[in-house]
Formats: sequence, C-alpha cells, structure tokens
Amino acid sequence: MLIRIVLVQNDPVFGEVKDNIERVRALYATRKGLRPDLVVLPELFASGYQFTSKSEALELGEGDGREGREKGPTIRFLEELSLETKGWVVGGLPLRRGNKVFNSAIVTHHGTVMAVYDKTHLFEAENRWFERGSGPLCLVRTEFGLMGVMICFDWLFPEVSRSLALQGALLIAHPVNWVLPFGPQGMILRSVENRVFTVTANRVGEESRGGLPPLKYIGSSQVVSPKGEILGRAPEEKEALLDIECDPEKARDKRVVTESDFFRQRRPDLYRN
Repeated sequence: MLIRIVLVQNDPVFGEVKDNIERVRALYATRKGLRPDLVVLPELFASGYQFTSKSEALELGEGDGREGREKGPTIRFLEELSLETKGWVVGGLPLRRGNKVFNSAIVTHHGTVMAVYDKTHLFEAENRWFERGSGPLCLVRTEFGLMGVMICFDWLFPEVSRSLALQGALLIAHPVNWVLPFGPQGMILRSVENRVFTVTANRVGEESRGGLPPLKYIGSSQVVSPKGEILGRAPEEKEALLDIECDPEKARDKRVVTESDFFRQRRPDLYRN
C-alpha cells in the first residue's frame, strides 16, 4: 500500500518550547489539507539541543503523563497532530522521570501515545545530561507494517537498524540533530544493507551556548528506499516540509539480486561480539 510521509525540518530557539511548537505548527499549516500516514519531526525539535547543565535538562524535561507527572507541551502537541492527521507522528523531546532525563522519541496515533523510546547511544555532551536508554529497541505495529524508531547517533551502530529489520521493521523513523556531514549518505547504506525504508528528520540552524563548541545543523532530512534511492531530500540550511509517497511492502523483499538474499544468507554462526 502507498503511504504518505511528511518530514518536518525546523529551526528551534533553545529553551523556547512553546514558541518552537507554534513555529512548527505554522510551518505545517503552510500545506493545507495534509493528511499523511506518518509525520516525523527532529530530535529535541521543541527544546533545542545544546544543553549546558544537568539542571537545564531537568528544567526542560517533560512528563509523559505517567507516575503522576503531567504531560508536557511537546507530547500534547504530538498527540494533537496525530489526531489532526489521523495518522502516526514521531518526534523527539527531553523526557523527565524523577531526577533523570532521557533523550526520547514519542510515537502518537489518533491522539494517543503508543510508544516511548529512550535514545540508546548518547553523543558527546549528551552523556553529561541524559541517561542512556536501557531498551528494548522500539517497534510499533501500524496499518502499513512494523515501524522501528531510533534516534540520531543510534544510526552509527549498525546493530540497531539490523535488529529492527530482523524483527520485521519495514520502515525506520529516525529523528536526528545531525551536525556530522556524512549522516545523510550513511543512511543510504543502512537502508540498503537492511532492505528497509529510512525516514530521517533533521533540523537546521546553529547553537553556541555555555562555552561549548558551536553546532551547525545540516538539514538534509530525507527518505531512502530499500534500494538506496533518495526519494526526497530537504535543503541543508532552511526550514522545510518534505512530502513523500512510498510502499513499505517493498521492504519485505530482502534480495539484492535473484539468488542473493541479505537475510537468508546471513551467517550468525560466524559472527562474534
């Protein structure tokens, strides 16, 4: 079945959560009548990325409605967007549980939180502010097949996308805040080696806070097919909506040529940790 995917590429101002959400809402509203099956937003799309202290992360960390904590504005927005589209929405935020904060992705559908994934592999200074996710990896059953979720730096650990694909994921939603230039091209390999669609939503803009090295985000949000085709790629330096159609069923075929199947020919008896 053909599905419609929309990637949101925004330019948030650090800490201005409500304003950043309204900016995303306005960006989305520029395409009236959009009813995508899946919307993917970047990692930490409403909070900003470059934290400078644990207390800052705790202050911006939001509750998810569990353990007596009220849902924060980002989760409420993701719920509202999925209710409006009647589809699936994936977006990233700092999620607080007690005195711990996680770099998380929320999956919503028809106005309800369906899954929460805590980033497994933290990048650079993230290790100072966030707790490492303890799993499991995130798989969500949708009407277009199983969807995996990973966050940014997770992609550089091939075990993540391979594990999701081996468990049946046809598509991997991938919120990121990419600054390293090889990410977009690297995701082509992840799609090809696992024969899955990868849907990567990045942000744009720059951050330079607290004496930390300045960060310039590279945009280039993209959708890649199981054959490595770039079905669409957003600009590098400006906000954008990327609107793509694809057929996730094509990810069920793991053959690279007629008699060579990526998964059937695996030799786990030879692989070692």
